[in-house]
This record gives sequence, structure tokens and C-alpha cells, in this order.
Amino acid sequence: MPHPPTPWESDRELVEAILSGSREHFDLLYETYFPRVYRYALKRLRDPAEAEDVTQEVFVTVFRVLASFKGDSSLLVWIFGIARNTVNRRFRKARFRLSSLDDEIAEQVAAPTPPQDRAVDARRVLHRCEDVIANDLTPLQRRIFHLRHLRRQPIKVIAEALGKSEDAVKANLYRMRQSLVAGTKGLDTVLSG
Repeated sequence: MPHPPTPWESDRELVEAILSGSREHFDLLYETYFPRVYRYALKRLRDPAEAEDVTQEVFVTVFRVLASFKGDSSLLVWIFGIARNTVNRRFRKARFRLSSLDDEIAEQVAAPTPPQDRAVDARRVLHRCEDVIANDLTPLQRRIFHLRHLRRQPIKVIAEALGKSEDAVKANLYRMRQSLVAGTKGLDTVLSG
């Protein structure tokens, strides 16, 4: 598969510029490869919101482990390796999807009554999630959470509404997800049961 031309001289030079602290170079990398990673994730996951979350996670990982890039392959191939692993982890996880109680579909779906002990466990976990959202997230993060997960707004719309960059919104979503997972023991059990 031929690689598209890039606006930088070499992958190594780009990586070195980013590692030396150049935000502009990371933005350049992000803008160049985001569409391809997103299309890959969308094709595999078939869910635009999941694909956007995965793509965000890929670039957070890229930024975190960029120092390990050795240049044995192209930067594109290296990033797609991270993308493939991230998508595969999503397939292994239980899908956790929040939807608004005002959602028309939520009103129409009749759920079977869970066994009493599972319902109690689920309520405890839900209350803990609410506590994490209320006490551990910043007011900005709570607003982003509300817009993204309850109002189902795209990241671009959230960024414009809050006067923040899309990267800032994505970073906050990532930190919120980490806070929820860390602060809500038993979440995986309830979701997988």
C-alpha cells in the first residue's frame, strides 16, 4: 500500500521535533493521520462514536509512547499497529454505552427484570459512577460528560460550545473515562453479567 506524501522531511525528524516539545509538529502528525485512523476504526467497529473514542485513545497512546518509535517501519505503520491493538482491545471489552433517558429508543426498549442481587449491584455501581462524576470530575469535565454522553454531541460541537480545542475536549474525555474506571469498582462485573 503506497503511503501518501507527508508535509515533513522524514518520520525521524518529525518525532524528534515532537519529543523536543513542538506542539505544532504533533498537531501536524495528528491532522495528517487522524482521518486514516478514524476510517480504520470506523470500518472495524461500525460505530462512529466508538471509532472516535478509539482514534482519540490511539493518539493519546502515540503521544505517550512516541519516544519508543525506532524508525524500523514508517510512522504510519507504527501508528496503525497501535490502532489495531486498541481496536482489538475494544472487541475484548464489554460495550458500555450511555444514553439519555430522554432518548426515544430508550423509552421503547422493554428490558427483562434482572435478578434482585444483580439489580442491587447495578444500582450500587451506578451510584458510585454518579459519585465519581459529582465529586472527582471538574465542572468542565462534568459539562463535557453531559454534552458527549447524555446529549450525544460530536467533539467538534462540544469544543466550539465550550471555547476549547478539540484536543482539550478529547483529553478531558480520556481523563474522565480513567476516573470512572478507577473509581467504580465492580463496573466490569455488572456490565459483563
